Amino acid sequence: MMRCGIGLDGSGEGWSIGYVPFDGPGSMAASFPRRKSSRYALLPIWLFLLAAFVLPQAAHAVDARSERASLRLAEKGVAAAAVGRLEEAQRLLEEAVVSNPANAEAYAALAAVKDVAGNPKLARKYYVIALEIDPVLPAALGGLARLNVSAGDREAAEILLRKLRATCPACAETRDVERALADIELPPRSQPNP
Repeated sequence: MMRCGIGLDGSGEGWSIGYVPFDGPGSMAASFPRRKSSRYALLPIWLFLLAAFVLPQAAHAVDARSERASLRLAEKGVAAAAVGRLEEAQRLLEEAVVSNPANAEAYAALAAVKDVAGNPKLARKYYVIALEIDPVLPAALGGLARLNVSAGDREAAEILLRKLRATCPACAETRDVERALADIELPPRSQPNP
């Protein structure tokens, strides 16, 4: 004798279980439709795990050898710039930045080369990048302040000078910016009419 179970009807919810023999071969089967939202239910968890474990490792991808290579290239680039070989200096400093994108000194030196080469817009960009990496780098603060003086933006130059004075009062960059600001003629103040 074969016994059968009563089927459950969940057809309104998208599932149902029919009559299935208890003693027969096989087992009770149920049918559930796949919903698209269930595929994405674990997506936030996977994204969190990716951000927590994988991305921080990629951020520290510059190894010690690359850092040393970047420092050597930056030194050679600064030396080339000091003797007026600007194209060679630019190439070496760009290689230094590629070797270690966190080398703020290389960005500041590259900015100085661009400024001397007559490209203040690109120099400003590189100084800003250097300051994003190291917000108190004297070479970048001083260079950007001098660019602001050249552009006639005394207020921005004074803000950078205050930061320089606070972080490096005895630096040559601080004195250079002070001299550059002193050389700017102040516009005459309008005299009040009596």
